[in-house]
Amino acid sequence: MSGARKAVCTIAHGPHRELLQIARPTLEKYADGNGYELVAIEHRLAPDRPPSWGKVLLLHELVQQYDLVLWVDADALFVDPTRDVADEIQPFRFLHLVEHRIGDERVYNCGVMVLRGGALSRRFLEAVWNQHDLVHHEWWENAAVLRLLGFRLDHPIRPERVSPWLAGVGRLDRAWNSIPDCPAPAPVIAHFPAMTHEARVDAMREIAG
Repeated sequence: MSGARKAVCTIAHGPHRELLQIARPTLEKYADGNGYELVAIEHRLAPDRPPSWGKVLLLHELVQQYDLVLWVDADALFVDPTRDVADEIQPFRFLHLVEHRIGDERVYNCGVMVLRGGALSRRFLEAVWNQHDLVHHEWWENAAVLRLLGFRLDHPIRPERVSPWLAGVGRLDRAWNSIPDCPAPAPVIAHFPAMTHEARVDAMREIAG
């Protein structure tokens, strides 16, 4: 994507600011090395919803300003900032995610998301936001994304129906969202979901050095 306007973004507030302090140098290195603008927000964007929903509002704004937007959760950091996710995206796909396979479940994880700029991404994010009955689901916006892509939200999580959105989704190698339950042999981004704050801090500091 030569000449494209690219952004890498995240949100952190409250205790998550400590996580961002650990991750920020890796985000800055990735942004500087690959031609991205870093957008790091340290306040809530959706105060009437659980904090994770703020990413939907931020991404909705950024896909109208940039050609490519990379979201990284605050509890994730770059292990290898030299690889550019723009080299990994597939033609005619507006959204790229890592699908984690854990046991008999298949789950797209929204801790790392790549969206092309433009109207299709904007409309998808609006559809995510409008899943009002999922605002307080334990997976928040990730549940909304899964349902829009045709996944069941009861265990075992897996696709259950055809979705018109799914044809626009590309899969990233799990190196781009390596989690403890589904680790990649050579991570680009290490992500630490579903852990206590203290455990996340310790794990991120160990990797950050």
